[in-house]
Amino acid sequence: MRQIKFLHFADLHLDSSFASLGMGHDKASTRRNELKETFGRIINIAKEEAADLILISGDLYENGYVRKSTISYINDRFCSIPEIKIVLVPGNHDPYILNSFYRNYSWSKNVHILSEEKPCIIFEDISTCLYGIGFKSFYQEQAPLHHVKSPEGSCFNLLLAHGTVDMNIKQSGYNPMSSETLSSLGMDYIAMGHFHNRSERPEAGIYNPGSPEPLGFDEPGEHGVYLGCITLSDKGDKQLDVRFIKTSTRFYETMELDVTGCSNDEQVKSKILHAAHYKDLKAGLFSIILKGYVECSFKVSTSYIQAALEDRFFHLKIKDETIPDYNFEEIANESGLRGLFARKVFSLIAKAEDEQEKKMLMKALYYGIEALEQGRVEL
Repeated sequence: MRQIKFLHFADLHLDSSFASLGMGHDKASTRRNELKETFGRIINIAKEEAADLILISGDLYENGYVRKSTISYINDRFCSIPEIKIVLVPGNHDPYILNSFYRNYSWSKNVHILSEEKPCIIFEDISTCLYGIGFKSFYQEQAPLHHVKSPEGSCFNLLLAHGTVDMNIKQSGYNPMSSETLSSLGMDYIAMGHFHNRSERPEAGIYNPGSPEPLGFDEPGEHGVYLGCITLSDKGDKQLDVRFIKTSTRFYETMELDVTGCSNDEQVKSKILHAAHYKDLKAGLFSIILKGYVECSFKVSTSYIQAALEDRFFHLKIKDETIPDYNFEEIANESGLRGLFARKVFSLIAKAEDEQEKKMLMKALYYGIEALEQGRVEL
C-alpha cells in the first residue's frame, strides 16, 4: 500500500490593494498583512500534517501590486519546508508573463511552476505525476487541456487548474472548462482555483477550496484549504480522502436591517448595534442595508452613523434603501398637485394586470411625491 498527502489552496491574492477599504488606509494595510499571516498558517499546517505536496492553483499574488519583499517572504516560507514539494500554476492575476516573478526570481529548489513551457512534472520518489493548466496572460479564452496526457496507472495523477468550470459562457477569458471534460481526463484529484467560494464535485474528483481569506462581500462563510490523501492498495484500487480546514481570520457579512418607524439617526444606530450584537464586530467586515419605511421628514445620514460606529467595527459600510412613510390616502385627498398625482397613479394601479406592474407603479408614486416635495429624487 502506498499513499500521498497534499495540501491544496488557491486565490490568496497576496498584496491585494483592498481598494474598497480605502487606498493607503490602515485597514487595507492590516488586511494585506493578514493575508501574509494566513499564508504562514497554511505552510505550518502542511508541515504539521507531514504533507508530501502543496498544490497552489493560481492567484497566489497580485501581479500589479506585489512587492519584491512579499515574493521574498513567500520564498522564505517555502525554503523553511524543504521536505515538502510545492507545485503551482499561475492564475489570471499572477500569469506567466515576461516580467513575472515566476520567470525572473530564484525560487527555492522545492518549488515547481507548471506552465505551457513545462506543463507536467513527475516525482518518482512518491510515484506522482502532476499536470498544470494555468495562465500565460491575464486573459485566456481556451484552456490548454491538450497538455494533459493519459494518466499513469501506477502513479498518483493530479491536475492543477485555474479557470471557470461549467459556466456555459460562449466567450470566456478565464480558461473555460467543463466538469465532464475534466472528469474524462482520469485524474485522481483535480485541484481547481479561480472562484473564491468553496465548491466540490466529488463524483468528478474536482475540488475548489475557495480563497483562504475572504476578499469581498460576495465571499461569505468560512474560508480555508483542503487536506487530501490518496491511498493505493496492493490490488491497485485508489481511495481519496479530502478534509476542509478553516484558515480565515475574518469574515464578510451583508445584513438587511428593517428600520421601519425610525425617526432619527440615533434610533437607526441602536437598531444596527442590536442586530449585530451577537457577531464578532472586530473580526467582521459588515455591509448593512437599511430597509423599511421611515418618517417622510427623516433622511438617514449614513456618513454620520458610520463615523459614530467605526470604532466598534473593523469595517462597516451602510447603504440606505429606506422608503419615506407617506400616507398616500391622505395625500390623494389633497386638492393640490400632490393629490392629483396620487389619484392618477392609484387609478393606474387599479387597472394593473399583475403584481410586478403594481410594484413599479407604487415605486413611481414614492419617487413622484418625493420629487414634488424636494424638487429632486434621491436614488
